Amino acid sequence: MNHYRLSTALALFTLLSVMACMRAFAAGPDVSQEKLVDPTHLIEVSPGVQVIEDRDQIVLVPNITLISGSDAVLVVDTGLGPDSARRVLQVARRLAGTRRLYLTTTHFHPEHGFGAQVFKGEATIIYNRAQRDELLKKGPAYLRLFSERLGVGAALKEVRFVAPDIVYEREAEIDLGGRTVRLNHYGRAHTLGDQVISVPEQGVFIFGDLLETKSFPIMPWFPEIQDTDVDPLNWREIFRTVERGHPQVVVPGHGRVGTAADLAAAARHLDTVHAEVARRCAAGQDLPTLQKELTPMLRAQHPDWDLPQWIPVSIQVYHARLCAPDKAP
Repeated sequence: MNHYRLSTALALFTLLSVMACMRAFAAGPDVSQEKLVDPTHLIEVSPGVQVIEDRDQIVLVPNITLISGSDAVLVVDTGLGPDSARRVLQVARRLAGTRRLYLTTTHFHPEHGFGAQVFKGEATIIYNRAQRDELLKKGPAYLRLFSERLGVGAALKEVRFVAPDIVYEREAEIDLGGRTVRLNHYGRAHTLGDQVISVPEQGVFIFGDLLETKSFPIMPWFPEIQDTDVDPLNWREIFRTVERGHPQVVVPGHGRVGTAADLAAAARHLDTVHAEVARRCAAGQDLPTLQKELTPMLRAQHPDWDLPQWIPVSIQVYHARLCAPDKAP
């Protein structure tokens, strides 16, 4: 077996290992009702910025952010499917009253944006071009993957993909009335169309799955659905860019709302994996050895972090980008 075939086989193995960890959700009855966004978890994290927080850290339940100005309210992310999105829309309407609504999503993945249809006609939907294109290309495969593997078929049964009303390229601003929100697309990282949403004057930054507080990063490396676009090298550059904006409040894709310290911890972890994979690859270690030796070491550095099953996947991704870049998809 040549090097490329070995790497592909190992990528599939690590994918199946991750999915095996989640299959418990699909083994029994459909668990869609357990994945609903809970509006009672609404908290204010900065003036005019409220989050329906993933307080209980439930898999597939994201943080939802609502940013209010005197003229409009921006909703960031929808939850997994139409039922969660309806709950989010109800909260947004209550907050907005007669003010205008906007919707954007941090990235295209199902638990973050597959409820957008509920907002069509109720809000102005805005995506960056890469995110819009990625949704159209990969959305159906992710719909099948989540429905069949993660036991949430009922939540996604009525999903329809809808086009945004506004598409931007790299940067956009929304004036909500006395509060300006910035949307930035810095290139591929967790997905091709990741979007960092910020209220710069208040030091608030919303990351989606570029950041999970007290958790190992989720690096979606899924050859079986032709998705190997994750780029941890640019991911780290995005953190550097955001750090220059002096973040005070960071809203992760999942987990509790955090601070700049959480961003710094995530950045240090990426630096460690990068350095270790590069060093060991230069010394001639192959991918199985890297995964065998590095996984327990990285786990021991953060014994209180969630999602350790993603550690070997992140090693696989770094190996593809650093050790065999000419072979990487």
